[in-house]
Amino acid sequence: MQLDVNIQRILFNLIEERTENPNELSKELEQLLCIENRSLRNRQRGDTYLTLPEFYRLARHYKISLDDIAIRLENHSSDHTGLEVKLTDVSYLPLLSGEFMELKHYIENLRYEFEKLQNQGDHAWLKMTCAEVPLVHLMAFEELAYFKIYTYYYHIVKLDITFEEFLKKIQPLNLSEHFKAISEAYGSISSEEIWDGFTFEKLLRLLAESVFFGKFEKQKTLDLLLGQIDSLVDYIKTMVSKGEKMHGGTVELYYFESVMRESFVLTGSDDIPAEAMLKIFMIQSVGIKDPDFSTYLDLTFQALRGRSNPANKCSELVKTKLMKKLSKQVEDYRAKVMKM
Repeated sequence: MQLDVNIQRILFNLIEERTENPNELSKELEQLLCIENRSLRNRQRGDTYLTLPEFYRLARHYKISLDDIAIRLENHSSDHTGLEVKLTDVSYLPLLSGEFMELKHYIENLRYEFEKLQNQGDHAWLKMTCAEVPLVHLMAFEELAYFKIYTYYYHIVKLDITFEEFLKKIQPLNLSEHFKAISEAYGSISSEEIWDGFTFEKLLRLLAESVFFGKFEKQKTLDLLLGQIDSLVDYIKTMVSKGEKMHGGTVELYYFESVMRESFVLTGSDDIPAEAMLKIFMIQSVGIKDPDFSTYLDLTFQALRGRSNPANKCSELVKTKLMKKLSKQVEDYRAKVMKM
């Protein structure tokens, strides 16, 4: 999604006005966006658009609301003739507490949304762009789902604990039942999904990173995760070859030749898009319920799909190549982590 360049410039102007350390601002922005200085300057000039997650991350960090931007636009209305800013309600469940109760609320809400969609029967659908393996795919493999959540926490919350210690801390939350329910709901809903060549590899990179930094206490923990990754690969192969999911839902997989920077999930019923979830970082997302925005995301999905190859409907030769690529990625990373 591309922002209006005037809104983007106003955001950076407000950030400059509110920063407590003007001399360190550029470095701070580079770290927040995980980009180099040249890329930052391109965004500040408006030569490169901020992605929606980047815009949200900056606005949240510097406590800038849409109202702040709208007021600034009104004050400069002569320079922005005809520009209309639509304010949209955004639901956000944070995942930043070391006590993990926010995680429980997040998973419960996710279950509610998927079961609500499941209850619509054959009319319901999902459209997903997958820059990395979505958490919902991992919930059929319990420890693998916990591992993805764990990596989020040690990146964001900076928890200095091992994966095994993390499992002990969140055990009282009893998330397994929710994982199963979400997995079953997802598996029963028809979906279209766009993956790229690095979607699956990003999960393997997290595993290798965790091994490198000593996040596992026991070899059997690593063996368990590698075994579940093998099972996930088999499941993905089934989706590619048969176009089916675990619990009766159909799936159309598309392979995007380039690299996707963003992930989003769009839900709907019949021909009407209803709700959207935009991924901010790893598993953190925001929910948006706005008909116009959902329609726009549907058009975005169609555009990406038009630039992708249908994995389910391609020749057996191409399917075999895709499946072998997945298996080879796992083999390569297994060899890498064992050396570590």
